Amino acid sequence: MWCGACYTAPPNNLFHHAQPSNESGFHWRSNKDKDRHLFAWDGDNLITPFQCDLCVFWNLKGRNPTTQDDFLMACIRQVSLDALWGRESATVESTLCATKQTLAALKQVRLTPPYPPLGPYPVGDTLGYTIAIAIIIKSRSAGRYATYQQFESIRKLRAGFSNVFMASVHGNDSLRGNDKGKQYINTCPTNSPWFERFSRGCLSRMGQIVKQDRAVSLELMHVFLGLLEQEWEAASARERIALADVGAYATFAFCVSFRGPEVFLVDLHGLLKYTEENLQVNGKAFIIIPLLGRFKIELGDQYHLTPLIAETRSGIKVRLWAE
Repeated sequence: MWCGACYTAPPNNLFHHAQPSNESGFHWRSNKDKDRHLFAWDGDNLITPFQCDLCVFWNLKGRNPTTQDDFLMACIRQVSLDALWGRESATVESTLCATKQTLAALKQVRLTPPYPPLGPYPVGDTLGYTIAIAIIIKSRSAGRYATYQQFESIRKLRAGFSNVFMASVHGNDSLRGNDKGKQYINTCPTNSPWFERFSRGCLSRMGQIVKQDRAVSLELMHVFLGLLEQEWEAASARERIALADVGAYATFAFCVSFRGPEVFLVDLHGLLKYTEENLQVNGKAFIIIPLLGRFKIELGDQYHLTPLIAETRSGIKVRLWAE
């Protein structure tokens, strides 16, 4: 009988566990969540593929562990717990309860339960433990915002392995397709249901530190453009070219919500062409901001024409800066 409460996290805080906190930095956690990710639940092995630590070690190393393998055993325990926590405890308890009720009902009529065997698994790393271990080891390195790497950084190891695997002799064992698209069937371990659970549980344990750029307010934008106009009055011809570049960049980025690098895709020929046209809709003047380049989810170089009002309601003169 497997006991979930006995399957506890590695000691000594080897791997980061997120602590919920408010904006002042005060850590808080409800009583029912104080032990999240610190142990497993009875019934976890009914909903997530599970092997004991020793079996996983044998699959990876082909021998029994020694004292020199303590860190690897800790990594195995952590990635297994992360996979188990890929589903919430309420879902696990519901599955366990339903299974017990099914067994009790079938016992009354002496029917054999139809559940398939939960093991043993083939010898070898068929679920993706090796890459999962590499991911949590990388998480222990110092990151940009904290003493550990963020999940968005460490998950790239999975993508890297999947790309290499698909380029290997095992990456295209079979192919099924139709006129609208293709579906690839492969044996890549990082595409296994277990690895999906591990990724979800690892993110839940680590949490995320989000550093969003602060928004530029409309008032700040007007002050900024006003300063540019003041400098324009006293600037030389060469200085005015630089000021026009800055003003146009800021105006396009702010009014069209372009990302920073996207503004550099504005095509000069297209801008000259469309600023000469007098575009009017319902008595309101518009200007076209043309972008030329390669865009995500599109193939080849594309021309994107973005319509924008010549002067916004608050008074930002888009056409003036474009000209």
